Amino acid sequence: MSSSPEGYAIELYMDPALENQVLKSWNVLARRQISTSLITTASRPHITLFSTTSLLDPLKLEPLLKTLTTTTSPFPLSFSSISSFSNDNNTLFLSPTPSLALLNFHSNLIDSILKENVVDVGDEFCVGNWIPSCEVAKNVSKGRMTEAFSILREIKLPVNGYAVDVALVSFNPVQEVFSFVLGNHGNNNVNEN
Repeated sequence: MSSSPEGYAIELYMDPALENQVLKSWNVLARRQISTSLITTASRPHITLFSTTSLLDPLKLEPLLKTLTTTTSPFPLSFSSISSFSNDNNTLFLSPTPSLALLNFHSNLIDSILKENVVDVGDEFCVGNWIPSCEVAKNVSKGRMTEAFSILREIKLPVNGYAVDVALVSFNPVQEVFSFVLGNHGNNNVNEN
């Protein structure tokens, strides 16, 4: 018997070389027993473009994402700094440089979701409020935040690569619903479960 998901997220994935750089930081933090939650939830390195815990029909998002990804070519990503959110989750993340391509892609996505009235968009994902981030550690104990930052500072930034595909995932656990390759003008569907 399958339970309903806690929520859904639209995630922007990166090329394998850049993804491996992020995975290295996950693994170092896991080996030091600072944070293992991203690995244990079967997540994949990504930038969260949108997330909701509201009821959602994934089939309403599929044509919207297909159209958006067909008209967008892969674009450069550069993780240029390490930061954290000021909440109780003690999340550390790599910050991508907010390039015009990244901001436009996010803006077009949110505008499409709102136009099609698929689901309400929380303030934190609205254009002008969204903070692009690639999580590298979650639920870090307050006593180990300094150590985690020190470890992450050893990453030689900036780390560069490309945004290459977009997925709708359900959580928890993380499970890909479908994904599309950026700029694929043919059969754009990468994976559909």
